[in-house]
Amino acid sequence: MAIAEKSSRAAQLSMIRSFCAARGSAIMFDEQNAALMDVYSAKTLPLDPQNLVQVEEQLDKETGQPYLRLFYGDSRQLALAGVGIAFAPDFRNTGPLSELPQAVCFRDFHTLLDRFKHQLYGHREQPPSRDAIRLLMMCIAILDGGREQGFDVGREERELAPQLSELEKRR
Repeated sequence: MAIAEKSSRAAQLSMIRSFCAARGSAIMFDEQNAALMDVYSAKTLPLDPQNLVQVEEQLDKETGQPYLRLFYGDSRQLALAGVGIAFAPDFRNTGPLSELPQAVCFRDFHTLLDRFKHQLYGHREQPPSRDAIRLLMMCIAILDGGREQGFDVGREERELAPQLSELEKRR
């Protein structure tokens, strides 16, 4: 590794370390094991510093809050933000869903899952609506996006499975 690459990697790690330290209630950085932890979901993700190409600090257009955008050589991108680790949803299994933003997190998954459950169980006298199906599709796109980044989404898939079964029974 060239000296310039080492200093660049050191600068990248320093940015990540500082950013996470200031937002320890949302993201933690385990530097010794080169891993990030999304506090809300208690999920860890290898940082993969050897494949990390660029780290940029940017401002969220809606909130004005800073976030770090991590670019990887294998074309993955993550964002470290005040809500945790954000990533792009994956629409391969759902088709496009304009309701989802470009970056989502596991907090979004749980919010949408709660809305889906309310529609499914809170209105048992009615057949599931198209909106309920859209909520389910958004949950799937978030989990697929998380899996694409390297997160273990098995727990969330197990949480979603009984709801899917109930939806199929009631259609």
